[in-house]
Amino acid sequence: MTKLNILWASMWGAAEDVAKMTEEKAIEQGLEVNMMEMNSVTMQNLQTMDNVAIVTSTTGHGDLPTNGEVFYSQLQKTDLKFENVKYSVCALGDTSHKDFCGAGRKVDTILSELGATSIVPRHECDGDDYGSDQWADHLIKTIKG
Repeated sequence: MTKLNILWASMWGAAEDVAKMTEEKAIEQGLEVNMMEMNSVTMQNLQTMDNVAIVTSTTGHGDLPTNGEVFYSQLQKTDLKFENVKYSVCALGDTSHKDFCGAGRKVDTILSELGATSIVPRHECDGDDYGSDQWADHLIKTIKG
């Protein structure tokens, strides 16, 4: 059975809601799902994941929410490579802020630098979760082949 790992970080709950919606869609499509708060994922865990959906909101000046800070810090420090990881990012933000979707952009960039393969382009939601349904559908369809 194909597995989707959904890693989320959320300040006010919107990104967590998108992660839950993605989980429901994936289960409906027959995927096995492992949904985890980002900070609970070690780099060794990440390295073993095939398909990863990253869902994060942005806080401060383009930063990850507190429940994603440890994960991002570990990504910055790791010497591991993630060539086997296929991923996509759904970033939530607000264009009225200078660092629109900065958290999602940061995670996307560093995963790519560490050898992971983006299989669906990053989706950026402005002010709410607009388009996250289509992003989730596209990602699930891509994973299922």
